[in-house]
Amino acid sequence: MKKLAVLDIECYPNYFLLAIKGHESKKLLTFETTTRLATAECSKIRGIMRKYTTFGFNSLKYDLPMLTYALAGASAAQLYNASKDIIEKNQPAWMTYRNLNLDAPTWDHFDISEPSPAVMISLKNYGTRVGSKKLQDLPFDPHLALTPDQMYEIKLYCENDLDVTIDLYDAISDRIALRETMSSQYGMDLRSKSDAQIAETVISSELHKVGVVATKPELPEGYRAKYKAPDFISFESDELQELKLLIEGISFQTQANGQVKMPKELAARKIVIGSTTYKMGIGGLHSQEKSLSVVSDGENVMRNADVASYYPAIILGQGLYPKHLGKKFLTIYRKIVETRIKAKHEGNKLVADSLKITINGSFGKFGSKYSKLYSPDLLLATTITGQLCLLMLIEQLEVNDIPVMSANTDGVEYYCPRDKVSLAEAIIFDWELLTGYDMEHGEYRALHAANVNNYVAVYDGYTKAKGIYAETTLSKGLQTPIVYEAIRKYLLDGSSIEMTINACTVVNDFLSARTVKGGAVWRNNYLGKMVRWYYSTSGESIHYKLNNNKVPKSDGARPMMDILDALPEDLDYQWYIDEAVSKLKDLGVEYYV
Repeated sequence: MKKLAVLDIECYPNYFLLAIKGHESKKLLTFETTTRLATAECSKIRGIMRKYTTFGFNSLKYDLPMLTYALAGASAAQLYNASKDIIEKNQPAWMTYRNLNLDAPTWDHFDISEPSPAVMISLKNYGTRVGSKKLQDLPFDPHLALTPDQMYEIKLYCENDLDVTIDLYDAISDRIALRETMSSQYGMDLRSKSDAQIAETVISSELHKVGVVATKPELPEGYRAKYKAPDFISFESDELQELKLLIEGISFQTQANGQVKMPKELAARKIVIGSTTYKMGIGGLHSQEKSLSVVSDGENVMRNADVASYYPAIILGQGLYPKHLGKKFLTIYRKIVETRIKAKHEGNKLVADSLKITINGSFGKFGSKYSKLYSPDLLLATTITGQLCLLMLIEQLEVNDIPVMSANTDGVEYYCPRDKVSLAEAIIFDWELLTGYDMEHGEYRALHAANVNNYVAVYDGYTKAKGIYAETTLSKGLQTPIVYEAIRKYLLDGSSIEMTINACTVVNDFLSARTVKGGAVWRNNYLGKMVRWYYSTSGESIHYKLNNNKVPKSDGARPMMDILDALPEDLDYQWYIDEAVSKLKDLGVEYYV
């Protein structure tokens, strides 16, 4: 197995730099020129590219075409012009190769930007989430002709970018390993693809095997889709019956970007069942609660019921498929879903996880007009059916005096009198028989929610949180993690917020980070477009360079672009304690020391 190395390129009007660093050895090699790469350097670079498996961030689109052009003998000035075209025109790789009359290279290389889980964020932003040591913006305007001293600074900057890229790779190595397994399984390189891209590639490949050539459908702009509810969907109340008729009578129009637009009469409609209000959306049903705090006691218990693999179950149950792909799509889709279920039951995590990528990723492509899987009709039929089915269940629970406190895309939370638990389970079972969908059940010790997207659910021995209250991940921005850890611990076992915060020694847990358009300034010092800070007893707000407006939530800030080895002496512990108490109050919980 070949060793791993990361690469990155920087390009200026009079300077070209290629930096390569060993993933394990951390050995750095740089190749730079103010004219063009020497023949000997080109030979060495080609040898490295043959010997190593390389990776980068956004590298398939930028770094590899640039490197290919440099090895073809392009001058620094020519490389700069190519770089401008790629960046300013957002030019895809195939177009760059075509315009430069180059063949795409066959090196063993993959790009980690798409496999990383967040959407459309920068490498610097990822760096804050993985705790990279140094956060640095590009030190010079990319259109500036550099001096020798500035070229040296660019080398240091580039090496730091390599280190951040390695940090990100290490954080997603399991995702890359899964893609490597799938690549072997399907005989194609999937390492550089997002979950949705994998889904499209795999399903298209499987369709090809049964004689269906997947192509993007030709739908007119403003395409209108109609919805027809399955026969089993029915309601008792006049309001919900009228809602169903309304939905079936209106047209759902696609926008210029291909996404289905929620009609105004539905987008503005509030659905009240019991004491809870719900709103429908193209993405799913959501309750509108705020500051909800419910604790299980001797008389009532907080329970949840979530539909297992809800959207796949609807697609298969209703026999839905993209019209331009035909019913063979269902054969392929069903095989993937059933194989995953079997693998999951047998404990084959590798197969189950790989197929989960395909199943979940495909749904995003149903709404993308650039995809071969694009199908507004299928998307609409799936999500609207899912919402109406949940409303059926909610109505039946409420009719039997079992209050539903919250609902989201694929499940409900209900506060059940203990003497009605069996009744609730019977209602859910009847709903499963009627719809054909399977529910998974759970019980909370408590549920505390600021709203449907930000909550902490407390179970026996652990918590499950969403939104700002969840742990920091690659999909969630860095925002004083210690504040929310203190909240989760307090709700779980009553641990003192002060004790949790004062005992923390992890510097990153006290930090916040934010992208600042045009760059940020603190005390007249330019920080960059990605800024990271902690709250200090001697801090002050950070400002936008463009207009001097204050960066939100930066009062009392002191930048920490380079993470310290120990907590700063001016750390304002009281700020973090006050913030935790405030965010706890948003959950409907008063804090008592």
